[in-house]
Amino acid sequence: MKRLFVTLAIVLLVATTATAGGGRERGEEAVDEVPAVEEEIQNREVIADNKVVQMHYEGTLDDGTVFDSSEGREPLEFIYGVGMLIPGLEDQLEGMQVGDRKTVRVASDDAYGPYMEEALQEIPLYQMPPELQLVEGMQLVAQTPQGPIPVTVREIREDVVVIDFNHPLAGEALTFDVEVMSVRDATEEELQPFSAQMPVMPQ
Repeated sequence: MKRLFVTLAIVLLVATTATAGGGRERGEEAVDEVPAVEEEIQNREVIADNKVVQMHYEGTLDDGTVFDSSEGREPLEFIYGVGMLIPGLEDQLEGMQVGDRKTVRVASDDAYGPYMEEALQEIPLYQMPPELQLVEGMQLVAQTPQGPIPVTVREIREDVVVIDFNHPLAGEALTFDVEVMSVRDATEEELQPFSAQMPVMPQ
């Protein structure tokens, strides 16, 4: 009996040592995985000049009104640093990576500028297309030397219509909730047209 007890004690000691050793190996494997994760994070593309970015977004006004959103659509695609976004938004995206989310607030001066009374213009009704059924508050597109711009019918009088050439979001502070979906280098062909570019969002 005594010899059997000693034998069992040795077996238990060996089993305990083996189990402890296995635990260290698993721990070592877990530690080894950490640098791999860190390397993956470091290798993610970062938003910088001449990067093509895909981004989901929702834009709201201070009263909570949603004025634009990519929900239910493909993410917005743009080239960073070429003027495709309003400056106050673009400046706050630099350095973000794929998967990053951020809430960005843009002051009106860095969005579509202050509201200017001098941008209200009276246009004789006879100069308006006769087939156009004008309604106060409706938005039109005006052709200008700088390209098409959105305008708003503010007032209809007996012989004139008051057109507001302010952007519909002029004077508004904007808040964007954004999520970066992809980032890659732009090709030479993609960069070529963007020597000057009007903002693409929001319209």
